[in-house]
Amino acid sequence: MYILTLKVGAAHFFFSPVSFPRLMVTSVSALESEVKQLFEDEGLELLEFSARGQGGRMMLRAVADRRHGALTIDDCAHLTRQIQHLVREKNLLNDDYRLEVTSPGLDYPLREEWQFAKNIGRLIKASVAGERGPKEIHGRLAAADDEGVTLTSDTTQWRLRHAELLSVRVLPEFKPPRME
Repeated sequence: MYILTLKVGAAHFFFSPVSFPRLMVTSVSALESEVKQLFEDEGLELLEFSARGQGGRMMLRAVADRRHGALTIDDCAHLTRQIQHLVREKNLLNDDYRLEVTSPGLDYPLREEWQFAKNIGRLIKASVAGERGPKEIHGRLAAADDEGVTLTSDTTQWRLRHAELLSVRVLPEFKPPRME
């Protein structure tokens, strides 16, 4: 058994040719193109599309987001129905598959310039290369442009180029309970 790995942009695809015939790989590639176009038509960004075999069943996962505003659960339900319709209409996969359409969530890394701009004002954790390995910087995202980002804390401001960023994630913030 061997695994074929394809990399397109930031998404990775893993297929087991023993479980899924070569035609299935072509169908998944066609499905990804169709899903990307569908998301663009809906005003969404396809951040990640993956397909893998698990227990003889194809597992599909699409991560989507909006450049402005949030992706809602209703959006995910609508997109799921649209993708299911595409699969049936174009006969891209057999009926034995599982589909997950999701928003990126807090733990999803920020990669694109528009994702940084969308999260200005939020607390983030940036991992950058340090002298002794990766170094983490926690700060509020103050600015973002095509060259990099600016993080601030109470006492420090950092200007980091996109090329310096190994990983960037939004940190959850909880407001303290109101005391009356």
